[in-house]
Amino acid sequence: MNDPSVGENGGSDAADVTSIDESSTLRLDAGRLDDFVSDQVVWLLDRDGLVSMWNDGAADLLGYSSDEIVGTHVRKLYPPARRETDRAKQLLERARREGQVQVDGWRCRRDGSRLWGRETIVPIREDEIDGGAEERDVDRDEPSVVGYACLLADRTDEYERKLELDEEKRLTESVFESQPDVVYAFDADGNFLRWNDRVPEVTGYDDDELAEMEPLEFISPDDRDRVADAIASLLERSDSGAGADADAYATLEADLLTKDGERIPHEFSSGRLTDDDGTVLGFTGIARDVRERRARERELREEKALTESIFEAQPDILYAYTADGNLIQWNDRFEELTTYDSDDLEGLNPLEFIAPGDRPQIGDAIDRILHEREHVTAEARIIASDGQQIPYEFNSAPMTDDDGTVLGFTGVGRDISDRKARERELERLERLNATIRRVDETIVAAESREEIETAIVEAFADADPARFAAIGRVEPAADDDSWELRASADLDAESDPAAEALLATYVDPPTDDGRSLLETGTVERYRDLQESDVDVWREDARERDYGAVAAVPIVASGRTYGAFILGAAESSAFTDREAEVLQEFGGTIGHAINAMAVRRLLYQDTVVELEFESTGRPGVCVDLSRDVDCRVALEHVLPLTDEMFVYYVTVDGAEPTAVRSFAAEYDSIDEYRHIDSDGEESNWEFVVEGPTMTGLLADYGARLRAQTVDDGVSSTVVQASPDVDVRELVDAVTAAYPGTELASKRTVERPVETSGDFRQRVQAELTDKQQAALEAAYYAGYFDWPTRRSDASDVADRLGIARQTFHQHLRVAQEKLLTAYFESGIDERRS
Repeated sequence: MNDPSVGENGGSDAADVTSIDESSTLRLDAGRLDDFVSDQVVWLLDRDGLVSMWNDGAADLLGYSSDEIVGTHVRKLYPPARRETDRAKQLLERARREGQVQVDGWRCRRDGSRLWGRETIVPIREDEIDGGAEERDVDRDEPSVVGYACLLADRTDEYERKLELDEEKRLTESVFESQPDVVYAFDADGNFLRWNDRVPEVTGYDDDELAEMEPLEFISPDDRDRVADAIASLLERSDSGAGADADAYATLEADLLTKDGERIPHEFSSGRLTDDDGTVLGFTGIARDVRERRARERELREEKALTESIFEAQPDILYAYTADGNLIQWNDRFEELTTYDSDDLEGLNPLEFIAPGDRPQIGDAIDRILHEREHVTAEARIIASDGQQIPYEFNSAPMTDDDGTVLGFTGVGRDISDRKARERELERLERLNATIRRVDETIVAAESREEIETAIVEAFADADPARFAAIGRVEPAADDDSWELRASADLDAESDPAAEALLATYVDPPTDDGRSLLETGTVERYRDLQESDVDVWREDARERDYGAVAAVPIVASGRTYGAFILGAAESSAFTDREAEVLQEFGGTIGHAINAMAVRRLLYQDTVVELEFESTGRPGVCVDLSRDVDCRVALEHVLPLTDEMFVYYVTVDGAEPTAVRSFAAEYDSIDEYRHIDSDGEESNWEFVVEGPTMTGLLADYGARLRAQTVDDGVSSTVVQASPDVDVRELVDAVTAAYPGTELASKRTVERPVETSGDFRQRVQAELTDKQQAALEAAYYAGYFDWPTRRSDASDVADRLGIARQTFHQHLRVAQEKLLTAYFESGIDERRS
């Protein structure tokens, strides 16, 4: 039998076996020993540690049969590391010295596996074998050891369980002490069993103080009732056994009360402590400082509230889609706009909401977002819940994860109806202004009112997207101020009585609350006509395919000349800004008509002269003559503005001091200047504010030719064109100036091709500022020689311009005047 372990110690199997066989001293009855310890693992060793007997228990536990193990050294049962240190020999020596040794350690089985066992080694002495005690001489030394009896108990399971428990304990201790939060354990009577280092750090109590404290002493008074209820639930055992009921654990928040009275919010998570039988022994738990968490939660709540308020208050629609085109998030505005309920929206494709005509471009935009990762802005019409197609601008961007993978896209859709309406309005305004500019050029060159009216309707009818245009006059002599159609385009109203009657309804609406624009003097707008409550408007708008009409009064200086009717394709046409432009254009037409009457008066060979006499108080000159008792001649009136005029007056028979006193106290005279005196005559310049007869006459295409006032009685000569309604003009003058009567009316033939031609030539050349400078200089005596009655500064101040500017206007006007004079003279001589 070979035993490597024995060989490693220098012995041989044969020698050991021989020593056993030849020994007469080790004669224990193995059979009787095996019967005695049949349920134990037992073997015998000789004095050198060689196995001499091996029972069945040892064979079963360690795997060696008696034949395999007997005669080998016991070190074979030890792990290699123990063999090297000769642990077996050391234990046998201890047993010999101490009489017995019991040790725990690893032992090796035949298959190489190990077991943890408790081995008891008892030395066997000479006097314990075969009556050796009687044969031993009492005087001899202590009996020698002839062998050893070994008993082994397998405690591997116990040892491994102990290792597990030790590991678990070390882990628990490590977790307990390394826990950054407060850790505690109390028994069922409220005694503090254990705590970690954080407890004294947080509470301020030392260990001795903590050992005497109860759980509720650490809790703020306001929270103690809640905590006490939670502890009571923890300590209450369920009938179903330990840990079976929901009250085995509790989590709540309360303020932890420190030694110095500080209250620190903590979250307490506690669990019930029980034994194997389910008996409740107490409770343990962790308390975590939640100040930072509460602050974060508060910040998150505020941020969430802000985000949600912004999200929901957002007037635009917000959306998010997956890469597959499924709707995953949206705001309330999205639901309000579409026909879908909240449950139906989830998962819908974005093109579901887009008008069919716009789907290709939106599909292309989505492809660019998902595949090219572009940030895209696109316009399309959304189909709203009422079927209306609303223009929207979509700003979308891809959604990606941390790796850059496109997960979908999100964005904002903004209703751009107002913007589109403004764009259309601007387009219409541009076309409107362009048309008006063309018409203005035509008006300047027109020779008659009929030519002006025809040019207007034709120009507007040709402008896109107008549908028709018409213009009519008001007959002043008629009692009802009826409107008479004079020109139309794209409507044939002049040959269609029904169309003419329709146009009249826009001037004087048939509705209960409608007022004639001839009364209001403002543009009247009729929009959404295809849905109008007025049958005649709705039917005609649908038949002719137009959506809106504007009725524009033609006025000048408070006088109404007629109305201009314009139809437009769009139902939303004629916004406030367009109405303002049209209102101004109506005034332009009125002034053009009035100016044409004035021009015709200037250049006609035949005029109507009206002489008015007045004993009332019609103005400055009458009041001056009456108050100062003098004769006054109004030489010229120069208009500065619509409400400001410069009077050039000659006074005869009054001292300048008296005239100066009158002018200083007269309310309508803002400024005055004594130009010069010649004997009893003096020349004056009055700046008069307020309406004058000159302005009134201009409104009717007439002009003041001359006015003299003597002793408060005035004689005024007015020239008017033959086609002016004389009755209307006389009524206007007598109504404005009570006490004024028409003294005479006569037709006057003016010289042919002399002053009229010359005046026309000059006025065609001069600008308004040049004309004003020339008139002011002439009537102020700037050209008098050798002594000027006014210098350049005086005239410039009166015009409200700089002296240098006056000189510039005057020099240019003189050049044009002299050029016209000399050219006229040459023409006349040649003729």
